[in-house]
Amino acid sequence: MTPARVTTARFGALWLVAVALMAGLALMGFGHVRPGGFVVAGTLVAAALLRLTLPRGPAGGLVVRSRPVDVVFLLGMGLGLFVIVSALDLRSRR
Repeated sequence: MTPARVTTARFGALWLVAVALMAGLALMGFGHVRPGGFVVAGTLVAAALLRLTLPRGPAGGLVVRSRPVDVVFLLGMGLGLFVIVSALDLRSRR
């Protein structure tokens, strides 16, 4: 196996998750805090679904602990962030 194939196999679906997280953070950096937060929260929920459905090999870097623990952690983080972003008061204080 070439080094490129080892890297792809090792990280698997994590590449998709990383790109989506960077897109959400970029939105937030450009001043679109709520939409960016929703993108990040949705990405975490999607990562949980990927971890739930993909076998160990293609899941790659999403595999940290056992499948149930990973899914519950990612869902909890995604839903928690969704609630926080929904509750943000972004009105100007001037």
